[in-house]
Amino acid sequence: MNQVKPAASPPSSATGIRQARRLFISGTDTDVGKTFVASAMAKHYRHSGMKVGVYKPVASDCHPESEQSGAKIVAADALELWNAAGNPRTLAEVCPQRFRAPLAPTRAAAAEGRTVDANQLRQAAEAWLTGFDVVIIEGAGGLLSPLAEGVLNLDLVKQLAPIELVIVAANRLGVIHQTLATCAAAIQGGVTPTGIVLCDTSENLDASAHENAAEITRYTSIPILGRVGYAASEVPWADRLLS
Repeated sequence: MNQVKPAASPPSSATGIRQARRLFISGTDTDVGKTFVASAMAKHYRHSGMKVGVYKPVASDCHPESEQSGAKIVAADALELWNAAGNPRTLAEVCPQRFRAPLAPTRAAAAEGRTVDANQLRQAAEAWLTGFDVVIIEGAGGLLSPLAEGVLNLDLVKQLAPIELVIVAANRLGVIHQTLATCAAAIQGGVTPTGIVLCDTSENLDASAHENAAEITRYTSIPILGRVGYAASEVPWADRLLS
Protein backbone atom coordinates (compact mmCIF):
# COMPACT_ATOMS: atom_id res chain seq x y z
CA MET A 1 0.00 0.00 0.00
CA ASN A 2 1.26 3.46 -0.84
CA GLN A 3 2.33 5.63 2.05
CA VAL A 4 -0.19 8.31 2.90
CA LYS A 5 0.65 11.24 5.14
CA PRO A 6 -1.84 13.63 6.68
CA ALA A 7 -2.21 16.61 4.37
CA ALA A 8 -3.04 19.01 7.17
CA SER A 9 -0.64 19.52 10.04
CA PRO A 10 -1.91 18.29 13.41
CA PRO A 11 -2.34 20.98 16.05
CA SER A 12 0.65 21.84 18.23
CA SER A 13 0.55 21.96 21.99
CA ALA A 14 1.59 24.98 24.06
CA THR A 15 5.10 23.51 24.17
CA GLY A 16 5.24 23.25 20.39
CA ILE A 17 5.02 19.44 20.40
CA ARG A 18 3.29 18.08 17.32
CA GLN A 19 -0.01 16.46 18.26
CA ALA A 20 -1.87 13.59 16.66
CA ARG A 21 -4.88 14.10 14.42
CA ARG A 22 -7.88 12.99 16.47
CA LEU A 23 -10.70 10.82 15.17
CA PHE A 24 -13.61 9.89 17.43
CA ILE A 25 -15.57 6.88 16.23
CA SER A 26 -19.09 6.78 17.63
CA GLY A 27 -22.20 4.88 16.67
CA THR A 28 -25.92 5.17 16.31
CA ASP A 29 -26.26 2.32 18.83
CA THR A 30 -24.31 -0.58 20.23
CA ASP A 31 -23.36 -3.51 17.96
CA VAL A 32 -23.33 -1.42 14.78
CA GLY A 33 -19.75 -2.27 13.73
CA LYS A 34 -17.91 0.54 15.52
CA THR A 35 -14.93 -1.53 16.62
CA PHE A 36 -14.69 -3.30 13.28
CA VAL A 37 -14.60 0.01 11.41
CA ALA A 38 -12.23 1.68 13.87
CA SER A 39 -9.85 -1.28 13.71
CA ALA A 40 -9.94 -1.33 9.90
CA MET A 41 -9.06 2.38 9.93
CA ALA A 42 -6.19 1.81 12.36
CA LYS A 43 -4.78 -0.96 10.19
CA HIS A 44 -5.19 1.15 7.05
CA TYR A 45 -3.30 4.10 8.52
CA ARG A 46 -0.58 1.85 9.97
CA HIS A 47 -0.04 0.12 6.63
CA SER A 48 0.12 3.58 5.01
CA GLY A 49 3.20 4.34 7.10
CA MET A 50 1.62 6.28 9.95
CA LYS A 51 2.15 5.82 13.66
CA VAL A 52 -1.31 5.08 15.01
CA GLY A 53 -2.62 5.43 18.55
CA VAL A 54 -5.88 3.92 19.78
CA TYR A 55 -7.92 4.74 22.86
CA LYS A 56 -11.11 3.24 24.33
CA PRO A 57 -11.99 5.45 27.33
CA VAL A 58 -14.10 2.87 29.16
CA ALA A 59 -15.50 -0.58 28.49
CA SER A 60 -17.83 -3.08 30.13
CA ASP A 61 -18.32 -6.80 29.47
CA CYS A 62 -14.59 -7.38 30.04
CA HIS A 63 -13.23 -10.88 30.65
CA PRO A 64 -10.22 -12.35 32.44
CA GLU A 65 -9.74 -15.08 29.84
CA SER A 66 -8.40 -12.44 27.44
CA GLU A 67 -5.71 -11.42 29.94
CA GLN A 68 -2.67 -9.75 28.35
CA SER A 69 -0.01 -7.24 29.32
CA GLY A 70 -0.71 -7.45 33.04
CA ALA A 71 -4.35 -6.42 32.86
CA LYS A 72 -6.65 -8.36 35.22
CA ILE A 73 -9.52 -8.12 32.76
CA VAL A 74 -9.40 -7.02 29.15
CA ALA A 75 -11.94 -5.40 26.84
CA ALA A 76 -12.23 -7.37 23.60
CA ASP A 77 -12.81 -4.13 21.66
CA ALA A 78 -9.64 -2.57 23.07
CA LEU A 79 -7.63 -5.68 22.23
CA GLU A 80 -8.86 -5.61 18.64
CA LEU A 81 -7.96 -1.92 18.31
CA TRP A 82 -4.54 -2.45 19.88
CA ASN A 83 -3.65 -5.31 17.55
CA ALA A 84 -4.86 -3.36 14.50
CA ALA A 85 -2.65 -0.42 15.42
CA GLY A 86 0.43 -2.63 15.87
CA ASN A 87 0.38 -2.78 19.69
CA PRO A 88 1.36 0.81 20.57
CA ARG A 89 2.10 1.61 24.22
CA THR A 90 0.29 -0.93 26.45
CA LEU A 91 -3.08 -2.61 26.28
CA ALA A 92 -3.95 -1.24 29.73
CA GLU A 93 -3.43 2.29 28.39
CA VAL A 94 -5.74 1.62 25.46
CA CYS A 95 -8.62 1.10 27.89
CA PRO A 96 -7.79 2.22 31.44
CA GLN A 97 -11.28 1.75 32.90
CA ARG A 98 -12.67 -1.76 32.53
CA PHE A 99 -15.66 -3.46 34.12
CA ARG A 100 -17.02 -6.99 34.00
CA ALA A 101 -20.82 -6.74 33.70
CA PRO A 102 -22.36 -6.50 30.19
CA LEU A 103 -24.10 -3.24 31.05
CA ALA A 104 -23.66 0.44 30.33
CA PRO A 105 -20.34 1.53 31.89
CA THR A 106 -21.99 3.44 34.74
CA ARG A 107 -24.12 0.44 35.69
CA ALA A 108 -21.29 -2.06 35.18
CA ALA A 109 -19.12 -0.01 37.54
CA ALA A 110 -21.93 0.18 40.11
CA ALA A 111 -22.26 -3.61 40.03
CA GLU A 112 -18.68 -3.74 41.35
CA GLY A 113 -19.27 -1.02 43.94
CA ARG A 114 -17.23 1.40 41.84
CA THR A 115 -17.79 4.45 39.67
CA VAL A 116 -16.39 5.51 36.31
CA ASP A 117 -13.83 8.25 36.87
CA ALA A 118 -15.13 11.07 34.65
CA ASN A 119 -11.89 13.05 34.86
CA GLN A 120 -9.80 10.04 33.81
CA LEU A 121 -11.78 9.71 30.59
CA ARG A 122 -10.08 12.89 29.35
CA GLN A 123 -6.83 12.67 31.28
CA ALA A 124 -5.94 9.16 30.11
CA ALA A 125 -6.28 10.34 26.51
CA GLU A 126 -3.24 12.61 26.97
CA ALA A 127 -0.80 9.73 26.53
CA TRP A 128 -2.11 9.24 23.00
CA LEU A 129 -2.29 12.83 21.80
CA THR A 130 1.43 13.27 21.12
CA GLY A 131 3.94 10.96 19.50
CA PHE A 132 1.45 9.63 16.95
CA ASP A 133 0.33 10.76 13.50
CA VAL A 134 -3.28 9.90 14.23
CA VAL A 135 -5.19 8.61 17.25
CA ILE A 136 -8.46 6.73 16.87
CA ILE A 137 -10.77 7.04 19.87
CA GLU A 138 -13.70 4.66 20.05
CA GLY A 139 -16.68 5.53 22.21
CA ALA A 140 -18.93 3.09 24.06
CA GLY A 141 -22.45 2.52 22.78
CA GLY A 142 -24.24 5.26 20.86
CA LEU A 143 -23.31 8.92 20.72
CA LEU A 144 -25.71 9.80 23.56
CA SER A 145 -24.84 6.79 25.71
CA PRO A 146 -23.37 7.64 29.13
CA LEU A 147 -19.68 6.98 29.79
CA ALA A 148 -19.70 8.28 33.37
CA GLU A 149 -22.17 10.01 35.62
CA GLY A 150 -23.27 13.12 33.70
CA VAL A 151 -20.88 12.45 30.80
CA LEU A 152 -22.13 11.25 27.41
CA ASN A 153 -19.95 10.20 24.48
CA LEU A 154 -20.83 13.56 22.93
CA ASP A 155 -19.49 15.39 25.98
CA LEU A 156 -16.14 13.61 25.69
CA VAL A 157 -15.97 14.48 21.98
CA LYS A 158 -16.20 18.15 22.92
CA GLN A 159 -13.60 17.77 25.66
CA LEU A 160 -11.15 16.27 23.16
CA ALA A 161 -11.52 19.00 20.51
CA PRO A 162 -10.15 19.65 17.95
CA ILE A 163 -11.39 16.30 16.72
CA GLU A 164 -13.25 14.69 13.81
CA LEU A 165 -16.45 12.84 14.71
CA VAL A 166 -17.31 9.81 12.56
CA ILE A 167 -20.71 8.17 12.94
CA VAL A 168 -20.90 4.42 12.28
CA ALA A 169 -24.32 2.93 11.53
CA ALA A 170 -25.38 -0.65 10.84
CA ASN A 171 -26.55 -0.90 7.23
CA ARG A 172 -29.97 -2.42 7.82
CA LEU A 173 -33.64 -1.49 8.00
CA GLY A 174 -34.06 1.42 10.42
CA VAL A 175 -30.65 2.97 9.77
CA ILE A 176 -32.09 6.07 8.10
CA HIS A 177 -33.86 7.21 11.26
CA GLN A 178 -31.03 6.17 13.56
CA THR A 179 -28.41 8.00 11.48
CA LEU A 180 -30.41 11.18 10.98
CA ALA A 181 -31.36 11.28 14.67
CA THR A 182 -27.75 10.78 15.76
CA CYS A 183 -26.45 13.48 13.42
CA ALA A 184 -29.18 15.88 14.55
CA ALA A 185 -28.34 15.21 18.20
CA ALA A 186 -24.65 15.83 17.55
CA ILE A 187 -25.32 19.13 15.79
CA GLN A 188 -27.78 20.21 18.48
CA GLY A 189 -25.05 19.40 21.02
CA GLY A 190 -22.53 21.60 19.24
CA VAL A 191 -20.59 19.08 17.16
CA THR A 192 -21.06 18.58 13.41
CA PRO A 193 -20.04 15.06 12.37
CA THR A 194 -17.38 14.87 9.68
CA GLY A 195 -19.00 11.89 8.04
CA ILE A 196 -21.04 8.71 8.22
CA VAL A 197 -19.90 5.12 7.63
CA LEU A 198 -22.42 2.39 6.86
CA CYS A 199 -21.33 -1.05 8.05
CA ASP A 200 -22.77 -4.33 6.82
CA THR A 201 -23.02 -6.21 10.11
CA SER A 202 -24.36 -9.39 8.49
CA GLU A 203 -23.71 -11.25 5.27
CA ASN A 204 -27.48 -11.67 4.93
CA LEU A 205 -28.52 -8.14 4.03
CA ASP A 206 -32.11 -6.99 3.99
CA ALA A 207 -33.67 -5.23 1.01
CA SER A 208 -32.84 -1.75 2.32
CA ALA A 209 -29.05 -2.22 2.38
CA HIS A 210 -28.39 -0.97 -1.14
CA GLU A 211 -30.73 2.01 -0.83
CA ASN A 212 -29.90 3.35 2.63
CA ALA A 213 -26.93 5.54 1.66
CA ALA A 214 -28.88 7.35 -1.05
CA GLU A 215 -31.85 7.86 1.26
CA ILE A 216 -29.68 9.25 4.06
CA THR A 217 -28.02 11.76 1.74
CA ARG A 218 -31.45 13.10 0.78
CA TYR A 219 -32.00 14.37 4.30
CA THR A 220 -28.62 15.46 5.65
CA SER A 221 -25.58 17.33 4.40
CA ILE A 222 -23.28 15.09 6.48
CA PRO A 223 -21.47 13.04 3.83
CA ILE A 224 -21.42 9.26 3.60
CA LEU A 225 -17.69 8.53 3.78
CA GLY A 226 -18.08 4.94 2.72
CA ARG A 227 -19.66 1.55 3.21
CA VAL A 228 -17.82 -1.33 4.84
CA GLY A 229 -18.89 -4.74 3.63
CA TYR A 230 -19.36 -7.71 5.93
CA ALA A 231 -15.90 -8.99 6.96
CA ALA A 232 -14.31 -6.49 4.52
CA SER A 233 -11.00 -4.89 5.44
CA GLU A 234 -10.41 -2.13 2.89
CA VAL A 235 -11.34 1.42 3.93
CA PRO A 236 -9.76 3.71 1.29
CA TRP A 237 -12.20 6.47 2.23
CA ALA A 238 -10.36 6.84 5.56
CA ASP A 239 -7.74 9.02 3.85
CA ARG A 240 -10.38 11.72 3.36
CA LEU A 241 -10.48 12.26 7.11
CA LEU A 242 -6.86 13.41 7.13
CA SER A 243 -7.00 15.61 4.02
